[in-house]
Amino acid sequence: MTVCIGALADDSKAIVCVADRCIAYSEYVTGDTDSVKILPLGENGLHVLIAGGDASIGRVLSKLVIHDDLGKNKETTKGYCESAYRDAEQEILGLKFLSPFLTPKDYGEALLKPQVNDVIKSIAEKIQNERSESSGESIFSCALILCGFDDKRKPFLLDLAPPGICTDMTLSGFCATGSGAGYALKHLLADDGWKRTYPVDRALYELFDAKIQAEDDPAVGYDSDLIVLTPGKSTPVPDDIKTMLDRAWIKLNRSPYVTFNPDEHIPLPPEDWMVKLKTFAESIKT
Repeated sequence: MTVCIGALADDSKAIVCVADRCIAYSEYVTGDTDSVKILPLGENGLHVLIAGGDASIGRVLSKLVIHDDLGKNKETTKGYCESAYRDAEQEILGLKFLSPFLTPKDYGEALLKPQVNDVIKSIAEKIQNERSESSGESIFSCALILCGFDDKRKPFLLDLAPPGICTDMTLSGFCATGSGAGYALKHLLADDGWKRTYPVDRALYELFDAKIQAEDDPAVGYDSDLIVLTPGKSTPVPDDIKTMLDRAWIKLNRSPYVTFNPDEHIPLPPEDWMVKLKTFAESIKT
C-alpha cells in the first residue's frame, strides 16, 4: 500500500527516485509517518525502494546485504534478489504452516513421494492459496525496486515482485511498484512518454507529478521522499525544493477560473522556481 518510482534521467547519468511515506497496518489504520522507503543497501551505492510488509521486507533485505558485491554486477544482483525472496518466503510460510511439526526439508521430501498423504496435501493447498494473488492480503508481502550504478558506472533498475521474479527494467528506463503504481505509470506514459534524456530538474518534476497522480489510490500518502543517484553519490532532495515542487504543481493544475487569493490558497512558488530547480539539479553533478 504505497507507491515507489525510479527512472533514468540526464542521458542515463542519473537515477531519480520518489516514494510516499504512508504506512498501512490494516484497511482502517493508515497514515503518513517519518518512515523511509528509499534505503541505501550495502557498500556499493545500491538503493532499494520498498513496498510490502515489514517482516517480509526485513528478511529479504537481511539476506541481500550479506553479499559484499551486491550492486556491482546487474546479473549477479538479480540472482541474489530471486534467491533472497525465495528463501525469505519459505521461512515465513514454513513458520506459519509447518512449524513446529515439519521442517521445510521434510515437507519438500513428502511432496515428492509417490503417495502424498492428506495432511501434506492440505498444507500444500493452504500454501498455494497464500501465494495466490487472488487470496487477498498475503502473509508474505514484498516488492522492491533496486537501482544504482554497477562497477562500470552503468545504471540499472531491477524490479523484484511476486512470486519472486526479478525483472531488469533498465531498457524501459523507469519502474514503479506498490498499490499506486498503475496511476504513476499511466502518467509517465502519457503524452510523449518517459524519456531518459530528460535533465534531472525535469525528471524531478515529472516523477513528483506521477507520485501525486498515484494519490488517487487511497493507500498512497501525501508526504514524499525524493533522491537523485549518480555514480558514487546519493543526493536527497531537501524539504525546501520539495515544497517548491508542490506549490509549482498546485499552480500549474489550478483551474483557470480560480483567482489566486493569498489569504485562502497555498502560497505560489517563486517566479523563478524552474531556475531554482535547475540550479539544484546542476549542483548534484559537482
